[in-house]
Amino acid sequence: MARITHYASLLIDNEEVFGTAEFLNGSGYLFRKDGERKATLVSRKDINLMLYGLVDLVAQADAADGDRVRNCSQTLQEAA
Repeated sequence: MARITHYASLLIDNEEVFGTAEFLNGSGYLFRKDGERKATLVSRKDINLMLYGLVDLVAQADAADGDRVRNCSQTLQEAA
C-alpha cells in the first residue's frame, strides 16, 4: 500500500511547527518535525494539524519545473 504523506504544520504550545504528516490506516497521522526522526501520533480530527500538498506531487512538480527550466535555457542558448 502506498504511503500518503503531506507537508504539514502542527500547533504545539502556541507555536507552529513544520514537517510532514504520514496517514495511518484511518487512525490518524504520524507528524515528524523537519529534520527529526521522532514522530508524534496526531488524530485525524485534531484542529491543530494543517495538511498542505502531497510530498509525492510536489516532488513531481519540482522535477517537471526543472525540466522546463533546462529546456528554456537550452532554447535561449541555441537562439543566441
